[in-house]
Amino acid sequence: MTAPTRHIIWNMTRKCNFSCHYCYFPHDNSPVTETLPIEKLLNFMDAQGGEWLVGLTGGEPFIYPDFVNICARLTERHIIGVDTNLSVSSRIAEFAQTIDPKRVHDIYASLHIEERRKRKGVDAFIRNYHTLKERGFPIIVNYVVHPSLTKQFLEDREFLAAQGVTIVPRPFKGRIDGRKYPEAYNDEAKAIFSEYTEAGTKMVFNFRGVPCHGGYTFLRLEPDGTVFRCPGDRTDMGSVGGNVQLEKGLTPCKVDRCPCQGVHYVQMTEAQEQFVEGMRNVVTGNLNAARQAFSHATDHDPTHSAALNNLGVLAAIAGDTERARELFAKARAQHPHIALYGRNTDCLSSATCTADALEYCDIVAPDKTAG
Repeated sequence: MTAPTRHIIWNMTRKCNFSCHYCYFPHDNSPVTETLPIEKLLNFMDAQGGEWLVGLTGGEPFIYPDFVNICARLTERHIIGVDTNLSVSSRIAEFAQTIDPKRVHDIYASLHIEERRKRKGVDAFIRNYHTLKERGFPIIVNYVVHPSLTKQFLEDREFLAAQGVTIVPRPFKGRIDGRKYPEAYNDEAKAIFSEYTEAGTKMVFNFRGVPCHGGYTFLRLEPDGTVFRCPGDRTDMGSVGGNVQLEKGLTPCKVDRCPCQGVHYVQMTEAQEQFVEGMRNVVTGNLNAARQAFSHATDHDPTHSAALNNLGVLAAIAGDTERARELFAKARAQHPHIALYGRNTDCLSSATCTADALEYCDIVAPDKTAG
């Protein structure tokens, strides 16, 4: 399905009935009491015009009061997508019987295997998956491959395939023991991602300064009705219950971390597109393709210091220390204020430095303000 040109991600609640150890949301399984009248959102979208894609997420959206009726109201004129842990079986069955699959852009079902096993809920997950799949809903099962679950993923993939469930590995995004993921995954994990090229699209990028639809045709809606510029930028643009002042067109990204979707809503130069492609290939372990993409980025923009830095990391991995040192120096000369380049340079000068200790840079548009 082609997505509508207008997209709002509704963070319905921060409450969730799971307590995954790698989740950044606090675990709160109490009843959802803060609700937003659906008429307010519908009136806002109608005032803007056109068909919208409404991403329903949380927390866990299926614990939201009257969730299925809300979906029914939205799909009368708009398209929905749902992010869910697929745990509330009764509501999933109701959803499957009530909502037209043709009005659903996607269902991203997150399989948190440790939580599922702790709750003896793997079989229920499989049943709920088939309930939706057999009704024709476009459902994708994401399995967060936390670095501690690399071996477990391979076993679970085989087991679930035998149950008719295909799972897609999703990179963990964050820091563990000072190492930044997904860039720091080991070869075993990268071998997993290499089979799923779309895994590289799930990265967190730094798009600061890049023109973006955030605040214009791509928005984030909070539980209380506040509209933010996007999932990563908490600029308050008003409330769907009152007045919302949207941007008049594309404006530069203002944050250093784009947690989701941004790659689809920014307007990049050729050099920036090649840089993003290089980072995707780093995650999937295709280092030759990454090297080629970063080289293309510097062909289009010789001042792209992040691409120079990343070529330096790849040179160090290949054992060419002198070339790595040269590339780090070039990156540092372009943007000396970006501390990462200095850390890589200093590490390479240490007798104990290893390629694993070097860091890739994720800044898509490095300049004097980045870093």
